[in-house]
Amino acid sequence: MTGRGRGPLWRSPVWWIAAAVAVRNLNGQRQVRRTLAWADRPAQTTDRIATPAPLVLHVVIPVLREQPHITGALKWFVPLLRDFPGSTLTLVSTAREERERAHLAAGLAGAGAAGLTARRFPQLTDDELTALGEALAKEGAGALSAATAAETLAAFPTTADVIAYERARPREPAPLVRHVHYRGEGRKAAQVNAAVAQLTAGSDEYVAVYDVDSRPSPELLRRTAAFVARRRTEDGRIPRVIQQSARFVTQDMAATRWERRLCRGAARAQTLWTLRREIPGLRRHADAVRSRRTGFGPRGLAQTVGHGLLVRVDVFREVGGLPTFTVLDDMAFGYRLTVAGIPVDSLPFTTTVPAAEYLPELLSQSERWFQSYLDYPKCAARWYAEGHGSRLGHAAALTIGAYRGAAWLLVSPATAVCLALALGPRTRPPVRAAAATALWAATVAPVRSLAAAGGRPLTVRETAVRSAETLAGLLLKSLGPMAALGRRALTGSRHTALAPKSNRRPGPPSGRRTGRG
Repeated sequence: MTGRGRGPLWRSPVWWIAAAVAVRNLNGQRQVRRTLAWADRPAQTTDRIATPAPLVLHVVIPVLREQPHITGALKWFVPLLRDFPGSTLTLVSTAREERERAHLAAGLAGAGAAGLTARRFPQLTDDELTALGEALAKEGAGALSAATAAETLAAFPTTADVIAYERARPREPAPLVRHVHYRGEGRKAAQVNAAVAQLTAGSDEYVAVYDVDSRPSPELLRRTAAFVARRRTEDGRIPRVIQQSARFVTQDMAATRWERRLCRGAARAQTLWTLRREIPGLRRHADAVRSRRTGFGPRGLAQTVGHGLLVRVDVFREVGGLPTFTVLDDMAFGYRLTVAGIPVDSLPFTTTVPAAEYLPELLSQSERWFQSYLDYPKCAARWYAEGHGSRLGHAAALTIGAYRGAAWLLVSPATAVCLALALGPRTRPPVRAAAATALWAATVAPVRSLAAAGGRPLTVRETAVRSAETLAGLLLKSLGPMAALGRRALTGSRHTALAPKSNRRPGPPSGRRTGRG
């Protein structure tokens, strides 16, 4: 595909492909610049004034196979919430953990010493992998048996055990720390719903959903409190839903340089999606819902994320909590809010969260996230049957969801086509220019914008390296969605015995983190 030919340019398919991708990427870069000009700005004097009423947060953290991270979470959140009287912290363990150990043991059967790695078994902690290796050496066999694996894993305390132990330890005066143990078959959404069902809270207080490795900074919560106060002044009541959007960083844990750079590029590409798609989409949706009262504007489609999600208690109960009938809950919850006409306010201050460290984990995560798009039709059928939303509203939401899913599915092919056209020796100059513009707007321009917003302009070499990493991330971005479609076509199901998550490894230095996946 070179775009070579003597016919009119407007008859060339590759010209239209390159031009369309260039226009989309240029608009994306425009959104990146607008978001960076809006978010993470220095706090204004008015933002530092105490809020008229305290912000009460009921932080809910669903946990599964999180034994090494409970102590760190408590040490972070307990002092953090001390400045917000009435706030609570709830850790929600699940009986799935005991049941999943049997599946893990079965999966470990036949594994040799060389195969006991975090790359192959991301669900296991480093201590568990070490213990399994020692058990294998003691057994003197070439491979683990399921019985040995099960016995070794059973020697480790469950997450619920660790929570109970930590709660029994004496601590300084702090917000109430609760432990809820969910015994059903559901996953993250069901855990959160179970915790909120046992919560005694006022309607103007917030359920705040975080992950166990989340580290929201004091500055983030101060900004949140100031934002809530400002919305209360403007609207007469505090926001119903607030999304704290995230940037993604890696810890460079992969053994090879190419894999580290690939994961860094993928993390940067995901950050750029947050800046040019997620945040602008939430802002448009919130503005459209509010202007709807005067008869203007479509509502769009809110895409919430299950990390840094603050939902007013009365709203959480009004919509029935997080959806439990879909593979993931976050984007489905955004769909539910959309059809209910509930705005989602994007906080103009971002957090930082860990990204995938290994290629298999990266592809698995991408496949898992794309499954949310495959669940949109199920959302529409369920909630329309229950009387939530109009037929036209569901059709509009499904159309937007289909467009976004298709755009994600086509990112890698479109990027590859533009790369081939830009480098092809026989490509016509206008086509080459359009393709080069598309690549520049997707890699070089946003990389430089991110650096400039951080106050550190890049050298030419740094720009080239980061742009190449981002390009590699974009070339891989569609593989997960393709795998999700293939899995659905072959199996008809997206549910697995094991929860679709990896064990979280030790976090980056505290200076790099201020706040899914």
